[in-house]
Amino acid sequence: MGNKKRRLGETLSHGPPEGEPWYWQTKAMLGAITYRALGISARRILDFALYEHMSHGGKENGNLALPYEALGRWGVTGADTRKGFAEVFATGFLVRTREGFFTLGGRTPARYRLTWLPTGVWPGGGPATHEWIEVLDRLGKAGVGSVAQAKCWLRAEVETFNRSKPTGQKQKLAPHLKVVRTSNEGRNR
Repeated sequence: MGNKKRRLGETLSHGPPEGEPWYWQTKAMLGAITYRALGISARRILDFALYEHMSHGGKENGNLALPYEALGRWGVTGADTRKGFAEVFATGFLVRTREGFFTLGGRTPARYRLTWLPTGVWPGGGPATHEWIEVLDRLGKAGVGSVAQAKCWLRAEVETFNRSKPTGQKQKLAPHLKVVRTSNEGRNR
């Protein structure tokens, strides 16, 4: 192609679009029964996380904010936000790296990481951790081998997640949804 200038939307064979943010997913990930079992709210949460990832030039994975208000504008209804997060956490595609909290000046949002992509470029960043593969392996060993079975398993995981928040008390994560600590814990934006 040499010096030929490309128009918007044209790319080299199998290459990313020039001048456009992009990300990658593998065929194995898209074909995973856990990915195909995700509900629409979980998929929208992943889409928004990817949008945020690309909005920061791919340099903030592990420090992605996904506020409920922004998710609402993205199409995730308030009633389905908790269920969607429970699904993406249970399947290992997204992990919470830092809890959100309220302060006198407002709310500090929780931070998240897409597990199939490398974590940030700041000190302490690292390679992709692929928790989704570990979940898939665990399900395979348990005899879960179809999308229908994965959906049943996922419903049970969401119920566990929903029961983990006693009324009037601080939210407690189900054991499999623990916050993943990263070395950029004190990093400011």
